[in-house]
Amino acid sequence: MLKKAIILISVGVSFCTQATPLLTKAEQEQVSSVREQFNDTAELQKLTKVNSSIFTLTNQTSQLKASIVNERQVYQEYQQKLSKEMLSGTEENTNYYFESMKKTSNKIKANNDTIHKNTVLVTQYNAELEKLNHSIRQSKNVYSDKLTAIKNSVVTRIKTEFSKPLPIKIEGKLQCSPYESIRACFESKQTTSKLVNDAIESRFGQIDITSSTNQFTVNSASMDFEGNVDYNVSFNLFVQYNEQINAQIMKEVGINSFDIMLVSNKDAVFYIDGLPVGNGNNVSVKVSKGKYSILAKFDDKQESSIQNITSPVSLTYNFSS
Repeated sequence: MLKKAIILISVGVSFCTQATPLLTKAEQEQVSSVREQFNDTAELQKLTKVNSSIFTLTNQTSQLKASIVNERQVYQEYQQKLSKEMLSGTEENTNYYFESMKKTSNKIKANNDTIHKNTVLVTQYNAELEKLNHSIRQSKNVYSDKLTAIKNSVVTRIKTEFSKPLPIKIEGKLQCSPYESIRACFESKQTTSKLVNDAIESRFGQIDITSSTNQFTVNSASMDFEGNVDYNVSFNLFVQYNEQINAQIMKEVGINSFDIMLVSNKDAVFYIDGLPVGNGNNVSVKVSKGKYSILAKFDDKQESSIQNITSPVSLTYNFSS
């Protein structure tokens, strides 16, 4: 058995490990608390409803205007027929033409009245939409600022930790040659590399880590006749803060940006939180983690949803032909 052997190694290691949070439990709770404060989707739902109302009224107004053009043409045709009949001295269809003109005129008036009402409503909805957009952007700015403050605090803490050797204790198993001593096994490059990797894996997540001048102490180690070694090792690990660590912190806090795909079977116009973000049948948009109102428009149709986006995703909004 080998006890309390101190081995000095100087290595540079860069690798990926399985996910282990960089944030402490308290920091994770802070992030959860901020997310909970901004978890309400009432404004997003209202935004979707207002956008839908504007879209419906605008389409109806377009249809009514087209109808008025047709009705005016019909009115003129009846007027010409009535005039022709009166000039010819016959009155067989005079009442019919006159009543038809009257009905057509009433239709035109009713459509114009509806267009006027729609215009007033759209103006009101647009004012409401502007207020909602402002409120949502303001809320998301506050949300982002709070998470950024947590992120900055985490960075400060981790940089302070990295300015000193990080004490890490690990235990595990090694496969050594049964014909070599335990000391010789621990001093081999293959073993020291595994120990360093295991030490970093016990502390960090899926991050490229660069470590140098690592000192480890073998607290205890025992080998059986087949070369299987059980060990307990203490590490003083020196880690360099880098962009990969910074990116992982941003990801854990939830302020990292990533691409989502907005897909449709038509050349749709896409909106996120009431603002246009692109058109086509495959639109890429960069967002951060959060809840969004997503709207797709095509001709006189629309599809919408409230989405809680936490990672890159493809969202489909199809329209019937």
